[in-house]
Amino acid sequence: MIAPVGCARTWDVVSSRKFREAPFSTLFSSEEPIAVLRNKVDGNERADAMRRLKEPAKQGKGQAEQDESLNILYTAATSDPSPIVRVAAIDALGRFDDPRTVTLLKEAYAKADGVPSDPARAEKNDLQQAAALDPILMLAPTGFEPSFVATLRSRTVAAMAGKGSPEAVAFLAQVATSEPTGTDAQLDRDVRSAAVRGLGKMRSKDSVAALATVLKQEAGRDVVLAQNAHEGLKELTGQDLPADPEKWQAVVQAGLKVEEKPVGLIRQMGWK
Repeated sequence: MIAPVGCARTWDVVSSRKFREAPFSTLFSSEEPIAVLRNKVDGNERADAMRRLKEPAKQGKGQAEQDESLNILYTAATSDPSPIVRVAAIDALGRFDDPRTVTLLKEAYAKADGVPSDPARAEKNDLQQAAALDPILMLAPTGFEPSFVATLRSRTVAAMAGKGSPEAVAFLAQVATSEPTGTDAQLDRDVRSAAVRGLGKMRSKDSVAALATVLKQEAGRDVVLAQNAHEGLKELTGQDLPADPEKWQAVVQAGLKVEEKPVGLIRQMGWK
């Protein structure tokens, strides 16, 4: 069982080195998230600040702080050496309403492998020389384990599912309908499953079309992906058709209506 977020954060605080050095000031005071992100290097503190960060624009803050927050989150989500910090940054981008976050999340997905974009930076000698000028460069990632990559990509997909823009829908559709490319088929499937579930929450005709394509691809091949696609189709359209790809393709081709409210909620409230 996963502990509640509040309890988990308290444990993170009391088990940290900072708490051991100054227990009372650490436990009973909390710096503003943006101040931590500007000035702190410690990964745990930065990840915690990202979890607490609220979108400046929605708090009445200026454009400069909005841009600064996005830049910090983008850098962390695409290049931080810690997968934990990257996840926190990705989740924060998911909470922001700024339309620029869609592009930033696409970059986070593309760079989830943790491999530096400049191969020269992965060379030991180059890193040692760079570290003489800037020790932080020694933290540059050289590649994450496949399970970390899958987790980062799944979290990115989940964050994207809250956007609802045509660009976000198109991205999830591309992930959901892609053929496995990695060496671990299960991890590829986990990421695709996250995309299928995300599409089931994005109330657009393009989401329905993408789910119908997944159902057609996976019928008789991957039961779980096909089932998730089928459930998403029923939820978005309100139509209780069987998991027959041809029937759902006909719905797409004939023109369709996407339910404005989640069908499950409608049924629970007795509205339909």
